[in-house]
Amino acid sequence: MHIPDEVKTIIGKLEENGHSAYIVGGCVRDMLLGLDPKDFDVCTSVRPETVLELFPNSIPTGLKHGTVTVVVNGMHVEVTTYRIESEYTDHRHPDRVVFSDSLSEDLKRRDFTINAMAYHPVKGIMDPFGGMEDLENRIIRTVGSPEERFGEDALRMLRAIRFQACYGFSIDKHTFSAITAFSENIGVISRERILEELNRILTASYPEAFNNLIKTRLLNHILPVPFSEAADLTQLIKLSEELPVRWSGLFRLTGIHDIDDIRTTCSGLKMSNKLKNEIIRISILLNGQLPKSPFMIRKTLSDAGTDTFIRALGIMKNLRLDITGLPETEEAVSRILSEKPCLSLKELAINGRDLIQAGFKPGTQLGTVLDILFICVLQNPALNRKDILMQFAGIIRQQSGSMQEKSRS
Repeated sequence: MHIPDEVKTIIGKLEENGHSAYIVGGCVRDMLLGLDPKDFDVCTSVRPETVLELFPNSIPTGLKHGTVTVVVNGMHVEVTTYRIESEYTDHRHPDRVVFSDSLSEDLKRRDFTINAMAYHPVKGIMDPFGGMEDLENRIIRTVGSPEERFGEDALRMLRAIRFQACYGFSIDKHTFSAITAFSENIGVISRERILEELNRILTASYPEAFNNLIKTRLLNHILPVPFSEAADLTQLIKLSEELPVRWSGLFRLTGIHDIDDIRTTCSGLKMSNKLKNEIIRISILLNGQLPKSPFMIRKTLSDAGTDTFIRALGIMKNLRLDITGLPETEEAVSRILSEKPCLSLKELAINGRDLIQAGFKPGTQLGTVLDILFICVLQNPALNRKDILMQFAGIIRQQSGSMQEKSRS
C-alpha cells in the first residue's frame, strides 16, 4: 500500500518519542480496496497536548476528543489519541471520552469491521474484528453488537446503507435487522447530517441500497409526509447523478407529487435554497402537461430554465412516465435549442439604454416594453433584430400614448 511520506513522517516522529501510531479507519479500507484515500487518519497512544508540542504547526481541531490536525508539507492529517467512549444518551455523541493506551480498545469503539482496521508501514495490518475477511466477502457488519453500535450513534444506520450504495456490499443480516429495529432513532440526528448521508446514497452507483432506505423504515422516520412504500427506488440509477434529478426522481417514484409536500420535505431536511428550488421547478414540470407549440416550448425553456426543462424531460423518459407526446417534445426541444433562440431578456437585441436613447423615459414603462418585445421574439425568433425591435417599440409607444390621450379625454 502506498503511504504518503508526510504520513510516514508523522508516525516516525511519534515513535521516535516513545509512542505507538497507526494509520486507521476509512483510509485503510480504501487502500485495501485499491482506491486512493481522500485523506489519512492516524491514531496514537500519545495525548493531544504532546502532539501539539511535537508538531508546532498543528491545529487543535478537537482536543476534547483527542484530535489534532498535523500539517506536514501542506498536507493535513488528523492525529487522534486512542480512546474509549462511554454511554451515548443522545444516540449520537459519547457522554464522556477516556483516553487509552490500547489500539484494540480504540478499534473496538468503531462502527463497522471494514472501518476497524489499522495499518503500520512496517508491522502491516492490525485487524482484530475480521475486517479484511468482510472486505473480501463484501459484507457490512458492525463491530460487536449492532444493537449497541446503533444505540450509540443512530447515524451509523444510514452510513451502513451509504457504504452499500458506494461499494456494492451486502449488509449482514443481524446488522440489517438491527437497523430496522432501531430506525426510529434516526429522528434524533440533525437534519443536516441526515441530508449529507442521503445525498451520498442517492448519487452512488449501487441502486440495491436505495430500496433499503424503505425496507429498513429509515425513510419513514426521515420524510415528514406519507409516501408509497411499494416504490422501486432502484430505477433512480437510470437518471443522471445530479442531486436535483435524483431527489426529483425519488419524489416521483414514491408518489410525493404535491408541490407543498415537496417544499415541506426539502425545507425539513435543511436543503439549500438552490437545491430545493431546482427540485420544485423540476417537479412542477413533471406535474404539468408538456408544451406542444414551438412558442410554448421556447416560453417553457425561458421560464423554467433550459437545464431544468432538460432534466425534467430526462426523468420523464428514463422513468418511463406516462407522458403524452414526450418523443415529439424531446425532438422539438433539440431542434429549437440548435437554433440558439433568444430565451432571456439579456439575449434580446435591444436593451433599456437603447430605448432611453430613442426617447423612452426610465421607469416601469421601460420594463413593460422590453417584456412585450421579448414575448414577440419568443413567438417569432426572426424578430430579434435591433432595427425591427426598435420599430416595434415605437409602435408600442404610439399606442400607449393614444390610450393615455383617450383616458384623459
